[in-house]
Amino acid sequence: MASLQSVEQAIQRINPTIFQELCDSFLALRNENYRAFSRIGSQTGKQKTTRGTPDSCFLLPNGNYIFVEVTTDTSTRNKLANDIRACFNSEKSKIPIDRVEEIVLCFNWNIDQSEIEKLNELANSFKYGISVSYWSLDYLSIELHRNHRDLVKEYLGLPFDTGQVVSLKRFVDEYNNAAQGIATKIDNKFLHREEEKEKLRNIINNNSFIILTGSPGVGKTKLALEVIKGFIEEKNDFDAYCISYKSSPLLEDLYQYLDQNKNYLLFIDDANRIDAFEQISGFCKASREGQLKVIVTVRDYAYSEIELRCLEFNPQTVVLNKFNDEEIVGIIKSEDFGIINSRYQKEIVRIADGNPRIAIMASLLALEQQNIDSLSDVSLDAPSLGYNQGKKRAI
Repeated sequence: MASLQSVEQAIQRINPTIFQELCDSFLALRNENYRAFSRIGSQTGKQKTTRGTPDSCFLLPNGNYIFVEVTTDTSTRNKLANDIRACFNSEKSKIPIDRVEEIVLCFNWNIDQSEIEKLNELANSFKYGISVSYWSLDYLSIELHRNHRDLVKEYLGLPFDTGQVVSLKRFVDEYNNAAQGIATKIDNKFLHREEEKEKLRNIINNNSFIILTGSPGVGKTKLALEVIKGFIEEKNDFDAYCISYKSSPLLEDLYQYLDQNKNYLLFIDDANRIDAFEQISGFCKASREGQLKVIVTVRDYAYSEIELRCLEFNPQTVVLNKFNDEEIVGIIKSEDFGIINSRYQKEIVRIADGNPRIAIMASLLALEQQNIDSLSDVSLDAPSLGYNQGKKRAI
C-alpha cells in the first residue's frame, strides 16, 4: 500500500471535515463494544462540521461515555487543553462528568511526553483517574498504514499497493519461499564471478539501463543482487527496489514507492516473464529530478525480445556464461554443502554441466539421499531434482 510517509503527509494536509470523518470511521471500527455512536460535530448528509461538544461520542454498555475531540487546528493556543476542558463542561455536553469514562483526542500533529503529562494532569483535575487517549500524527499514521488500508484509500486518496515493488530483503525472502522444493535459494554464500561482478559494477556506475543475460540457472539473479547490495552500500544517496511480479498492474506501485526527486536502482528479474513490462518502460521514460538506474535479467532465449523493447534506453548488456568444473567443485564443497567426496563431486559436475543451480540442487539431493546412485539418472530438468532443503549431512 501507500508508504507510511505518504500517509503522514496526507494526514497533515487533510481538511478538517474529512479528518473528522476519517477519525469517526477509524474509532467506530476499533470500538465495537458500544450501544450508540453519535457524530455531534458533523452535519447529517453533508460534508460539513458543526459546533458541538464533544465532536463524537460512544455510549458504552455500562451507561458511561467515551468523548471524542477531533482537530486540525494548530493555530489556536492550547487547543487540546481547551478540548479537554470542553469535555468536562456538562452544560455543553449534557452529560454528567461522572459518566465520562474516557476522552479520545485525534489531531494531525505530534506532541511530546511533557505535553501529554500536562494534559493528563488537566483531565485528572476534573475527574481523577480518567483515561485520555492521544491519536497523534505518528500514532494514527502507523495504525492506518498497518491495519486500515481501506480507510487510507477512501479518505486520504492513496492507492493500495499490490506488493510488487519490494525491498531487497523482501525480494530474497519471497524468492526463497517460492523456491521450496522446486528451485534453489539465493541467500547462500556468493562464490566466484569476481570478474563479472566488477564488470557489472562498473557498467552500473556509468549507465542507467543494464541487461544481464545468460542461460537459466547460471546465477544472473544472485550476481545482480550481490552487485546491487554493494552499490547501495557505496552510494548512500541511492535506494534499491525490486520487482516481485504478481500479475497485477505495476504503474501505481512504481509511482508510489519511487519518489521522482530521489535516486533509485530498480531490479527487474526474469523480465521476459513480466506481462506488464511496458508499464515499467513507461515509468522509466517519465521525467524525474532524481537518477533511476535499472538492472534487468533475462534468459538467453528471450534476450532479443527484451533488448528490442529496451532499445530507447540504450541498454548495456552483460552476458553470464557457465561455470567451469573447478568453480562448480568450489560451490559444492563450500560450507553451505560440504561435499568433499571426490566421487560425488565428479558426478555432480557431470550433471551440472557448468550450471550452478543444477549443481546446488544435485548437492542437496545427494545430502538427503546419501547415495551416489540417486544422482546417476538425474535429468537436467530442474523439477526432477526433488529434495528436502532442510536436511543436510556431510558427504
